[in-house]
Amino acid sequence: MDVQLGWRKRARAVMLAFLGAGVVACSEDLEGGAACPVLCPGQDVVVQDTTFDAVALDTALVGFPALGLDPSLPLIWRADTVDVRAVVRFDSLPSTFVKNGGDSTITAIDSAYVVLVVKDTTTVVRGQVRIDVYDVDTTAADSSLAAIRALFRDDRLVGGTTFDSAQVKDSVKVFLNNGRLLQKIVGKQRLRLGFRATSVAGARPITVDLGSVDGGESPFLRFDPAPADTAIKAVTVSPRSKTPPNQPALALDFTDYSLVFAAPPPPSDGSLSVGGMPARRSYLRFDIPARILDSATVLRATLILTQKPNRSVLARDSVTIVPQLVTAGNVVTDLYRSSILISAFAFDSLRVAPGDSGIRTLEIATAVRQWNGTDVFQSQRAVVLRSTMEAVSAIELQFYSTEAAPSLRPRLRVNYALRSSFGIP
Repeated sequence: MDVQLGWRKRARAVMLAFLGAGVVACSEDLEGGAACPVLCPGQDVVVQDTTFDAVALDTALVGFPALGLDPSLPLIWRADTVDVRAVVRFDSLPSTFVKNGGDSTITAIDSAYVVLVVKDTTTVVRGQVRIDVYDVDTTAADSSLAAIRALFRDDRLVGGTTFDSAQVKDSVKVFLNNGRLLQKIVGKQRLRLGFRATSVAGARPITVDLGSVDGGESPFLRFDPAPADTAIKAVTVSPRSKTPPNQPALALDFTDYSLVFAAPPPPSDGSLSVGGMPARRSYLRFDIPARILDSATVLRATLILTQKPNRSVLARDSVTIVPQLVTAGNVVTDLYRSSILISAFAFDSLRVAPGDSGIRTLEIATAVRQWNGTDVFQSQRAVVLRSTMEAVSAIELQFYSTEAAPSLRPRLRVNYALRSSFGIP
C-alpha cells in the first residue's frame, strides 16, 4: 500500500510540473504578437483597417451579351422610352410532306403559327398585349441591323395575336398569314420573322421574356401542309440560319437575337452604369499595396460606391447587381473581352432601385485574396459589376466613377492582419 501511495504522489508531481510549464509558455511574448495566438489562442490579433482610393481604372462597357448569344429574347415596350424586339430565322422551309410513304409537294397550308416559350418569372404583362410579326428578310449584310429595323413596318406585317395577361405563360401561339407563308414555301425562300410586343390599351409597361436557341428553349414554326387531309400531321420547323455563308459559328449566332429600337441614352459624364438596354457592365481594376496583398491576411474587403439617382426608366423598381472576378490575364488588353472572361459565381449581391442615391457596399474579399504576387498567371486585379437581369430588364443603376469629386469616387476598405512566421531556429 505504501509503494502504491508513493507512486501516486510522484505522478501528481510530474503532472503539476507540466501544467506549470504550460502556464509559463502562454505568458511569454515570443518576440511578437503574431506567433502567440497560435500557441495561446486567448490573445488578440492586431487587425489593421484602412480605406483608400484603390480603383486605378474604371469604365462602363455596353453590349452584353454579344449579338446572338442571348439567353432569352425579351420583348419590352415602355411607350416612347424603351422598345426591344426580336428576330428569329427559319432559313430551311420544307416544300414537301410525307403521304402514303412518299413525298408530296406542298400546294396549300393552314393553321400556321409560331410557338414562343414564355419565361414566366421575368415576364410582366398587365391587361392585354399584342405580339405582331413582320417579314424581316433582306439581301442586306447580316451585320446591317439598321436594314432589319427598317423592315418593322405595316406592309411587312405577316401575322400577330392579342393575348390577355393570363394567357401569357408557359408558351403562346402567334398566328401567321397562311398565304404569305405559302409564298415562301412555294418559292423556296427563307422565312425571317421579327417580333414586337405592345400594350393594347393604355401605356402599361410590358416585358414578355421569350425562350431562345442559346437558352435551350427555342421557338418553332408549325403549320398544316395538307388542309384537305385530316390524316396528315402538322409540320414543325426549327430555327436555322444559313448566313453568313461558310461561317457556321457566326450563322448560329444569327439564328435568333434581340434588337433595341429605343432606350434611354447612357450617362455622358463618365459614370459607371450597370444594366439597361442595351445591357452595360462596369469594369473596375484595382491597385492595392503589396503590404496588404503579399504580407497580410485579408479578413474583409468592402467596395464602397456612391449611387447616382437614375429616374429614366422604372425608378422605383429594384434590381440586383453582383460583383464577379475577372479571370482574364494581363495579356488581354480589350476591356470588353476582359468583362466577358469572368468567374461563374458572384461573391456578393446588392439590390437597389435606380432612383435611389447614397453609399452602397459590396464585399469583394474573395477577389482580393487571390491578387497576390505569387500569381503565376498574373490575372487582372479587377472585378465586373453586372445585373442579374442583364439583357432582360431595362432597369439601369448608375454610380460615380473615378472621374467624380474625391468624396464620390469608388473606394476600398480593407481589414487585414499582418502575417508573421515563427519556428525552431
